[in-house]
Amino acid sequence: MRTRTTRLVMLACSLVAASCGGGTTPEPLLATTLVGSYAGEEFIPVNGFATVYQGNAIIVLSDAAVACGTEDNNTPPPGHTTALNLPALAVGSYGNVFVQMYNNVGRFDGAGQNSGSVTISSVTDESIVGEVTFNYTDNEDREFSFTGTFEVAHCAY
Repeated sequence: MRTRTTRLVMLACSLVAASCGGGTTPEPLLATTLVGSYAGEEFIPVNGFATVYQGNAIIVLSDAAVACGTEDNNTPPPGHTTALNLPALAVGSYGNVFVQMYNNVGRFDGAGQNSGSVTISSVTDESIVGEVTFNYTDNEDREFSFTGTFEVAHCAY
């Protein structure tokens, strides 16, 4: 279990760090009620996408400039980004989803855990519709949350 979690942490770190770059035309969320809180700092994601990257199904949601194709970049954008690592981009309910949240406002750090819950209600070639619930308190008693519904662009892969 620890090896799987370690691999997921490493993957999530590389995915989110790679998923964002300067000069990107953002991929706006098609619909959303998402609200995030990073160590008590609230943020509202406005951009996002879903893809399969290096064999892993991911949904990236952010208040930064993220878009299809930016998963290959290696410069994290300023802002808050949340990555959901799912078993598949398919209709269904998923528990114990690894959710990694990143803060790149004044400094870069991240926090996450495999305690998210994601329900995907619709998948088409154009978009993915779903809902996420994630709450986490780290060992420094900082609170993180990410909840709401979303519709993101479904990138080609």
